Amino acid sequence: SFVGWNLSIAYTWKGDAARAVEYGELSIQKAPTHADKAWAQRSLGWAWCRSGDTTRGIELLTLVLAILRDGRFITGEIPLTCFLGEGYWLAGEDEKARQTLEEGLEMAERCGARYYIGFAQRLLGEIALKTNPTQAAPHFKKSISILREIKAENELAMAYAGYGRLHKKQGKIARAREYLTKALETFERLGTLIEPDKVKEELAELPKG
Repeated sequence: SFVGWNLSIAYTWKGDAARAVEYGELSIQKAPTHADKAWAQRSLGWAWCRSGDTTRGIELLTLVLAILRDGRFITGEIPLTCFLGEGYWLAGEDEKARQTLEEGLEMAERCGARYYIGFAQRLLGEIALKTNPTQAAPHFKKSISILREIKAENELAMAYAGYGRLHKKQGKIARAREYLTKALETFERLGTLIEPDKVKEELAELPKG
């Protein structure tokens, strides 16, 4: 079960949703304890969210988060809260996403969980890009700074892509191309799936010159 839910998370990061869901479901079936089942459910819930099945994903993540909060297990709460925030964002529930991610960010900052600080800041930037673009840049800048420092390259590429889209929205084409290109190069080097195609589309839409 331990190997299964770790593989599920790894495939979610890679963008291979089918395998992420497969290993998440397998790890639940093989879970020998309630704790193992909770970790497996967390992995499957996030995989469902990333695969487009946000309703089931959010329901499962919410269920497991309540269990971890009852146990006051904050190091488990931090990633789960961030994953749930992303689930809400992917489902288009921007206000719930913002509130959840701000909660996750506060815990991550309190505990020094730098990866999840960068993760939450990136998604808060994405929400602001959609709802209030003037507030997006500080979130992306903080995310990029932290993720670059800890060398979390896949998440950093996600932040580059978001920052590039912000520049595109602002009409800063050269800067948009710079950050989108950085994102694409990183994704391709890491072998990340899906995201490179999204970035290529964004680059193709930029005015020539």
